[in-house]
This record gives sequence, structure tokens and C-alpha cells, in this order.
Amino acid sequence: MIHHAESGGSKRGLICILGLTALLLAGCNTPGQPESVAAGMTGGEAEIAAIAAPQTPDTTCGRAIDDFAGLLSRDLANGMVAQRVHDEAMSDLEVAASACRAGSQDQALSALRATRIRHGYPAG
Repeated sequence: MIHHAESGGSKRGLICILGLTALLLAGCNTPGQPESVAAGMTGGEAEIAAIAAPQTPDTTCGRAIDDFAGLLSRDLANGMVAQRVHDEAMSDLEVAASACRAGSQDQALSALRATRIRHGYPAG
């Protein structure tokens, strides 16, 4: 009988340890942590963001413009910028994209830098 009492105590101890471990692990995933960008965007939001991005060639300036447009869209999806700010910045990016498509890389990168600064992003 003593053997059963010890066995029951061991089971209770194991259950307590497992319960505490579960609580500790649950604390690692707090609701205040940001979601990943992919999880934060629905299919419709991703489609709208892709449509709103200016069309650019596969050049240095084009990739830089695309990178910033993607950052703006992720910031919008995560609630870091308002829709109005996103739309204004995307409109401003069209100036840089137009210069980039025309082959004026320096002018495009300058316009991109001005857009980033105007909307509160590091010059890059």
C-alpha cells in the first residue's frame, strides 16, 4: 500500500510539473507580440498592396523602390501607418518609378530618398 501512495504522489508531482511547464510556455506567446507579416495580411490586402505598388524595372532603382513599397504595405497591414499616409507615399513613389523606368537611376534614387524622408522613414 505504501508503494501505491508513493506512485500516486509521483503522478501528482508529474502532473504539477507538466502543468507548470505548460503555463511557462504559454507565457512565451503573449498577445502583445506582433504577428508575422504573412499572417497579418489577408489575400485581399496582399492583392491591393501589390496593385498599388508602382511598376518598376529590374534595376538597382527598381529594386529599391519595390523594397520600400513592400515596407509601406507591411507597415499598413501591421497598423504602423494610416491608409492615407500609405496612399500618399505610394503616389509619391510613382515619381521615382517614372524616373527609374526612363533610365534615370540617380534621379529615381533621389526621389525615393525624398519620399522616404517626407513620410518619416530613414533616408536609406
